[in-house]
Amino acid sequence: MRHLGNVFIYNNNTINKALYHQGLEERGYFLFDTDNLHKFSLYHKEIMPQVMLFDFDRTTPVDFIISLGRRFERTDTPLVVVSEAPKALIYHPAVSHYLTHNEAKEHLLDILESYCTGNKNHQVLYINLKPYERHDFVSSARSKGYSVFEVHNLTAAKCYLAKNSPKVICINFLPALSQSQKLFSFSKTFYVENKQNIEEIEPFLS
Repeated sequence: MRHLGNVFIYNNNTINKALYHQGLEERGYFLFDTDNLHKFSLYHKEIMPQVMLFDFDRTTPVDFIISLGRRFERTDTPLVVVSEAPKALIYHPAVSHYLTHNEAKEHLLDILESYCTGNKNHQVLYINLKPYERHDFVSSARSKGYSVFEVHNLTAAKCYLAKNSPKVICINFLPALSQSQKLFSFSKTFYVENKQNIEEIEPFLS
């Protein structure tokens, strides 16, 4: 079986433990799965993962979830948080993706494939630096059938672009627009807002 990549999972939610192993190991991912944060921190320095996934049950305190962002904020590895807690309460700029458990079932495999094997080439890379706002832009794009890869920091966007080629990059924080254009040297880079729809960008997607 082809080795697709290393995925580290901090998982205090036993309900999803079998789901991750059955669904991901069968596809060829190496999983390091633990509910011991010290062991997780130690091993992630020894075996470089392509993605770090944190799955929290409903009883996990918000402060603990936020603390993990601070603990791993210097890493270049994309961080995925799976939790039912509101994004506004657990937001940390080091976190690359926020998913509910239902969203994880729908989008997690796409996220892993994008970072590990690449060549997904979504039409829109959306750098959403305000994930706590309503996501009208993403919703409108997907409702029209456009494929969107959404990240919440420039580090994750850089990891994505190392293996994928979107048609456009959109970013919703004006002060970071010029930084993004210089960092990625990508001509079709646009400023958008979460509250707008995809219509203004559509001419560049054909």
